[in-house]
Amino acid sequence: MHFIGIITKDKNENILKKILVQKIKCENLIIININEKNINNIKNIKFQIILLIENTIKKQEQIEILKYILLNSKILIVDADFEKNLKVIENIETSIITYGFNSKSSITISSVSHDKIILFIQRNFQTLKMKKMECKEINIDIKQSKMDKLDINTIMGIYCIMLLYK
Repeated sequence: MHFIGIITKDKNENILKKILVQKIKCENLIIININEKNINNIKNIKFQIILLIENTIKKQEQIEILKYILLNSKILIVDADFEKNLKVIENIETSIITYGFNSKSSITISSVSHDKIILFIQRNFQTLKMKKMECKEINIDIKQSKMDKLDINTIMGIYCIMLLYK
């Protein structure tokens, strides 16, 4: 089983799940939205990947559970444009890929237009199949990939997961 956890606003949950299932060709893929309602019930799941788009968890006891979940995941993908995301991952010792418009992010944007973006991989990382993903640019046609209803940071997060499954 490949468990992917997503931490984002509830309004993005269904479309993210739909796109990831279409784009990632992986049997036994289970995508779980991690939120305040279910965090106590999923604290013992070992996630392959956790995508932290926007931390919506506010209660301190639940933040501690979230840190435990993050620590036990294989790979964290974190939107570095949100300061509260960076605070949650402080002192977490696991493989982390950051993305966003932040120039220090592992993956950022080198160009954006109405229907296209160009992702720029600034730091090498390994895929789940142990292949080396090297620095390069990736053209993304937003309309063709049916992601034109999502914000750019969410699209970057989806592509980070897709790159890990290559």
